[in-house]
Amino acid sequence: MGDILVVKAKLKEVCKGFNVAGDLAEALSAKVSAAVDDAVKRADANGRKTVMGKDVPFSFECSAKHGENLIVKAKLKEAAKGSNVAGDLAEHLNCLAHQLLKAACERAESNQRKTVMAKDL
Repeated sequence: MGDILVVKAKLKEVCKGFNVAGDLAEALSAKVSAAVDDAVKRADANGRKTVMGKDVPFSFECSAKHGENLIVKAKLKEAAKGSNVAGDLAEHLNCLAHQLLKAACERAESNQRKTVMAKDL
């Protein structure tokens, strides 16, 4: 696996009331990385060299602003594999990460666990 694209220290703040397993950050980073790969493909298919927030899968579903920024912006250019990166990409990926974590917390709670794990993603 390449560089971690999420800020590990922020996961506990986002998953309030839950413990965070050691494998969660890497698993979330893998999901974000896959979203970046999909976004790069979409931008390329649209004839653009710049990856924008609108290229992130399901980014249209999130309109909320999240207080905690989970994405390491400095790593996005490398993750985009030579494509240019628009300023709104990190914001849309952050929204996706928050959605994934919310669902993971709900899954852990439904399984009567206080620890959110990679398998909950």
